[in-house]
Amino acid sequence: MSKITMDIRGQKKFVSDIDHRKLHSFILKNVSQEFANLVEDCYYPTFSNIYKELLSTTNSTEKNLVEYSKKKYNLPWAKILHDPKTILLVLIVQEFLSANDAAAALSAFHLLVLRNYSNIMYKFIRHCNPDVFRTALGQLSHNHLFVLKKTIPSSLMYLSNTLFKKYKDALQKDDIKNIVKVVYELRHRINQSVRSFAQRYYDIHSKQKQIRSEEEKEYDLGREKNLRQFIDNISKTITVYKKVDENAAEESRRLTKFNSKLSVMYSKNLSQPQFTEDVSLALFLLLRDVKDFEKINTTNFLDYVKRLMSVKISKQPIYFKKQISKIHDQIIQNLNLVDWYNKLSTQSKSISRNFIAYYLAFYLRNFIS
Repeated sequence: MSKITMDIRGQKKFVSDIDHRKLHSFILKNVSQEFANLVEDCYYPTFSNIYKELLSTTNSTEKNLVEYSKKKYNLPWAKILHDPKTILLVLIVQEFLSANDAAAALSAFHLLVLRNYSNIMYKFIRHCNPDVFRTALGQLSHNHLFVLKKTIPSSLMYLSNTLFKKYKDALQKDDIKNIVKVVYELRHRINQSVRSFAQRYYDIHSKQKQIRSEEEKEYDLGREKNLRQFIDNISKTITVYKKVDENAAEESRRLTKFNSKLSVMYSKNLSQPQFTEDVSLALFLLLRDVKDFEKINTTNFLDYVKRLMSVKISKQPIYFKKQISKIHDQIIQNLNLVDWYNKLSTQSKSISRNFIAYYLAFYLRNFIS
């Protein structure tokens, strides 16, 4: 029985009867897989399932691991070793070394490196964009570890081999001071490389975001210009050229169940120059959020108009329903229907206003058909 196992059993029986060959095979298999996966952009090694298996294989529990660590590493600056995953991996490295199996110990140490890399990457770049990740790797300085060693997996492998060789004797002799030192140095060196990589990552991400924003702004400005030109043609057709769309009036009347005679009067009165600017604004407010004009020919567009006319309160000083109400109030004033309108029920008043909204919607649909 090894010195490390005896020491552990002296505290708590949470690592015992280890099948070294089986444990080495399991660790080597997972380490190899994780290093292979690291060639993918934005890949962060996964440790949770490996950790569960290691607990089972070594007959360990998190509680006992933490208790053991706090007793052994009773130092205010050794808190990192109170992490059960870290202390378990350190103990496994020591267990292999006590059995004179340096190759197995190095595999376990690789696992410790991979776990630290994953944690630090999640700390700096929680939500990773593969394109930005790839670009950042290509723009690192020539003396960055990831550049010097060509790839991230080869960099981590180099770092692991270097530190294992440096602290192998300390781990084997159970040198508490240097065991703490290796864990902190390992974390520090990975943190150093990842931090500088993350800075490059976010610089590129910020620039790409700015470029996209400027492109979207240019697109929006171009779209608004074209939209206003399109709306200007329709509003002039309705008001300046006084073209009444009887089909649109009839469709709106049927949908709203509005009075037939009044629907004709409303649509004709709207066809005069005094409404040019108001109609133009109403159409702009109706269409500004419509990205696909193909939807104008669908029932979804009519549902959209219904939602706009159902707005009770808006923080916007100008909105579609308010603009329609302005046009509607001017029409009933032109037709001397103010007294009649004021006597209507709330529902009938709503129908009267809605007729104008749907008339413009159907007019628009017929115009582009």
